Amino acid sequence: MTANSWTHLVRFELDGTSSFGQLCEPTEDGKLNDIIEVNVATGDPVLGNIKQTGQIIAVAREKLLSPVATCPIVSIVGLNYNTHIDETGQRATLPIVPPIFYKPRLSLAGPYSLIKVHKLGQECLDYEPELVFQTGPEPVKDVSETEAQKYIVGYTTGCDFSARDGKILQRLDFCFGKSFDQFSPMGPVLVHPTIVGNPTKLFMKTKLNEVVVQTGNTADMIFDCAKILSFMSSGTTIEPGTIVFTGSPGGSAHFGGTGVYIVSGDKVEVQIEKIGSVCACFKFD
Repeated sequence: MTANSWTHLVRFELDGTSSFGQLCEPTEDGKLNDIIEVNVATGDPVLGNIKQTGQIIAVAREKLLSPVATCPIVSIVGLNYNTHIDETGQRATLPIVPPIFYKPRLSLAGPYSLIKVHKLGQECLDYEPELVFQTGPEPVKDVSETEAQKYIVGYTTGCDFSARDGKILQRLDFCFGKSFDQFSPMGPVLVHPTIVGNPTKLFMKTKLNEVVVQTGNTADMIFDCAKILSFMSSGTTIEPGTIVFTGSPGGSAHFGGTGVYIVSGDKVEVQIEKIGSVCACFKFD
């Protein structure tokens, strides 16, 4: 690996500012030790100017930030897994294009966040594990599915949390219940596309308080990452650094899972093969 290449990037605080670093010993399953060694890097993957400095430091895993320094907007794909379509009873109205909606940038959070939940978001708080990708240095517009892949700079693990309280939120756009601060934790590693390989063959699982409550595989996707990005770019300029959550498999608490929602004090962990795990804890304000 050359100084200006990377495979597994993390982000952390160094001397009062956020910095990227290449994992010195990345693992195939994405697991991280409590203390990790990183090669400090300058630049930003979105700008295409990452350069490893050769300075090796130890970083506590729990101190890692989301692997995203540049993000103009967060895009979300709905109803993108066959299992999710079936559990919601919408097979007859299967979408012919990816359903796209958006969340505020400040809904993003780090991979080991304590999420403080506003009182409006506390009822029927649900989890949705998602493969996330980020676009790279060039704006994307009107690209084919074949071209789209080259604009993806990396992949990471995310979870889209949703407040599904019918008493309060049923009269509002459902995006409101997904857009609270910190409702989109992601990370801890941004993995290069050459390492991930085929992103439509990745196993994922969700654990609630250490109990597995949901499993899935990106092979169940209706629209893969290239199709999503190609469609999003139709007549629309996708800015560098755009974050895209690609949808959830079936099995969330609200639709086809346990029916057990998140409460204060709970811990939710999402793991995606080859990429890593996000772990969020909750405190109700």
